[in-house]
Amino acid sequence: AIRKIQFDILDRLRHPNVIREEIERLLENITILAEAASLATSAALTDELVSHGELMSTLLFVEILRERDVQAHWFDVRKVMRTSDRFGRAEPDVAALAELAAQQLLPRLSETLVITQGFIGSESKGRTTTLGRGGSDYTAALLAEALHAARVDIWTDVPGIYTTDPRVVPVAQRIDEIDFEEAAEMATFGAKVLHPATLLPAVRSDIPVFVGSSKDPQAGGTLVCNKTQNPPLFRALALRRNQTLLTLHSLNMLHSRGFLAEVFGILARHNISVDLITTSEVSVALTLDTTGSTSTGDTLLTQSLLMELSALCRVEVEEGLALVALIGNNLSKACGVGKEVFGVLEPFNIRMICYGASSHNLCFLVPGDDAEKVVQKLHQNLFE
Repeated sequence: AIRKIQFDILDRLRHPNVIREEIERLLENITILAEAASLATSAALTDELVSHGELMSTLLFVEILRERDVQAHWFDVRKVMRTSDRFGRAEPDVAALAELAAQQLLPRLSETLVITQGFIGSESKGRTTTLGRGGSDYTAALLAEALHAARVDIWTDVPGIYTTDPRVVPVAQRIDEIDFEEAAEMATFGAKVLHPATLLPAVRSDIPVFVGSSKDPQAGGTLVCNKTQNPPLFRALALRRNQTLLTLHSLNMLHSRGFLAEVFGILARHNISVDLITTSEVSVALTLDTTGSTSTGDTLLTQSLLMELSALCRVEVEEGLALVALIGNNLSKACGVGKEVFGVLEPFNIRMICYGASSHNLCFLVPGDDAEKVVQKLHQNLFE
């Protein structure tokens, strides 16, 4: 199937033989790597294998541009995108990237248009790595930071960022301008347009990020920048499905020290990052996200984890929940927010509330089957 897709595109080119040999070589590599992976897989092998999609698509794109009389240079981003060797979720070395980009990429940009890859990099020994989910947009922001770009443009399938997912609320409104903190909250809590990591380099270097539609470039979009004029109290609603609520009960919590430290020690040993948390005198409730920016997508509650926790306390697990986040400004200081929001939510079973830790969000867990109704009701009352 991969070979057919590549050669269908090649056969539409006026001069397919210019890159045919290179495409053939990459396809042969895929076959070899796939056979090796069938015998003994590893994260390093997987990264090497999946990198071929970026390499082939950019080669084809450069040739398409050239046939349309647009001079473009193909550049292997692995020459400059130096990362750690944490295969699958490699961390970029920002200082090394800046130095290498100045040496190898910047001179080319002064001469011609450069087409390069997202998502992939290389560690110190030259082995291919990947940056994980959202890695392509993250690459764009990292390169913009390294090259001191004036702006990052992210072209996706929707013309900007909306007050909520238009598939859930068809009358959702596009936000013309939003600040970094609001956008980061939206991305963290489930908005799919931007990955949270994309904003980190932009925030560090104060580089605006424009989000527009590749299907309709003239439709406008959303500008994400450092400050906006007159930010509203309520900005947007985000939804994250497939959430797990873990509730731990123990009388040992009462007037004692160290219980939470033990819990977090166990979670750390299993490489689990807690999302939201609330505590009482004898219990602690926390959420685990298998869909968000820091997740690998794997099942988090392994039998060994549950056994360790059960030796410490009584454990309850609820799955199939959804996290709804109201994003705004100064929410923790504004009067009447709770009444305005929870009055709407009265018909629904709210399993957990997190409010006050951030002035930019109010989060709550609801049963997954109610999630879209909750978002629709809140949007109707707060944004329409």
